[in-house]
Amino acid sequence: MKISLLALFALILLTSCSGEKKLSDQELIEKNVRQYFFMGDSVAVETTITDTVFVSELDEMILTIENNIKLIQLDIDTLHLMVDDWSYKALNLEKTDSVQYAQEAKIKSLEYRLKLKELQFKQAEFAQTNRIFMHLKRSVWADIAGFEANVHYELGTEVNDMIILMDANFNVVD
Repeated sequence: MKISLLALFALILLTSCSGEKKLSDQELIEKNVRQYFFMGDSVAVETTITDTVFVSELDEMILTIENNIKLIQLDIDTLHLMVDDWSYKALNLEKTDSVQYAQEAKIKSLEYRLKLKELQFKQAEFAQTNRIFMHLKRSVWADIAGFEANVHYELGTEVNDMIILMDANFNVVD
């Protein structure tokens, strides 16, 4: 009985040790970068971590982004009212045969519409950044939320250098 238990223990120990080789952090980073950019093994990739994002820093960044989204929404709401106001002024001026003033009011309305679209685009950028930061928030390890890294690789004559954001598990986020 004791021998069979000892043999079973030895078998479990041997099978658990014969699994896949654990990758070092640098190898894992390189593997994840290759997968993210759909690179083969033949491409030489150099990845260097340049900054560490800690949870306290991430919390501050998320708070700032959420505040900016709220402020932009206030500006968007105001611009909607201004666009409507100038559009109605243009319509009323057209009815009173003030063509020149109606044209000026239409131009003002179009200027505000352009500014409105710019702010909506900026709001979408902040929302995307918030989405990325929330991903980092979900992958916290110890007190680390993520890493900023430089990636250098060459494809033929093309040289590429870029900065990427990785979560705490070394997965490329952006």
